[in-house]
Amino acid sequence: MNTPETTGDSTESQSARPVLRVVKGNPTDEDIAVLVTVLASGRSAPEPPSDEPRNDWGRPIDRLRPAWGSPSSFLRF
Repeated sequence: MNTPETTGDSTESQSARPVLRVVKGNPTDEDIAVLVTVLASGRSAPEPPSDEPRNDWGRPIDRLRPAWGSPSSFLRF
């Protein structure tokens, strides 16, 4: 069984390792807080699907379809 004592790694050293590292510049605490907030918001769970039927009224793709009343709508081949 791998425990921190047998592998030589301690749990404290793993949790103390920084997740982000500033390579260039001198960011303020506010800059780092904004960055952490943006990165954390991307990890939120997706919205569950709703039980309501999908409302396709006013979709932009409908503007690209030909109108039903056009002269070529009811041609028979």
